[in-house]
Amino acid sequence: MITGFNTDVDSQGRVFHVQTEDKGLDNPLIESLIYCGGEIIESRRHSYADLTEAGECSEDEILIRMEAQHQGLIREIRNGAFDSEEPKPFGADLVTNRSLDEVVLEFLQVEEDLGPLALELAEDVVLHQGSRPELSMVVIEETTGRPIAGALVKLTLISTRDKPLELYAGVSDTDGRIDAAFEIPEIVEADLAVLCRASAAGRRTVMRRLVHAPVQSAHNESRPARGSGLHRKVSNDH
Repeated sequence: MITGFNTDVDSQGRVFHVQTEDKGLDNPLIESLIYCGGEIIESRRHSYADLTEAGECSEDEILIRMEAQHQGLIREIRNGAFDSEEPKPFGADLVTNRSLDEVVLEFLQVEEDLGPLALELAEDVVLHQGSRPELSMVVIEETTGRPIAGALVKLTLISTRDKPLELYAGVSDTDGRIDAAFEIPEIVEADLAVLCRASAAGRRTVMRRLVHAPVQSAHNESRPARGSGLHRKVSNDH
């Protein structure tokens, strides 16, 4: 059993305590609890039985997953996922004239500096509002190209009208691969982008994909434009 993580996070005047621990090889689970006011308001449990079954259950691999899960919950808190349902001050949710770039930068302010990770797309996909695409990605170490297993990958919809919306969260497999299926809602009169973020052992990277207007033909929705090989997409928009 590995010593866990404990972090206090302040959001809108409320203090949340995030606790993540390893349950041990006899019960290969990583458990995270969020406390607020002395009560548990959220719990997350993910198994790492795949590591034990594959004989790859090193302390480093478990720590990577623990930190990814722990940091993911901290970001959710900072992004307002557990904000109080009490009425907010007048004007708090008014639509502004900020550009999509400004909204993205504001969202990323709570992120740590990007590290030597990269995300690669197995095939290019054009994203549309109202579609249900699937992004097949590989998390790699940027300098060596080595696939990174156990990386936390999150997809978040950023809009110039609404709050950030988490579309998908998952962990890369032993080949560094993750297949993210999700749904993009339609948001009228707004510019949208999907941020794909990967993090592992304190390293992280982000890829932005623009979301286009809805398509009329159901046959064209979320159908990928296939190409050969992997495409490195670190910061380009599509």
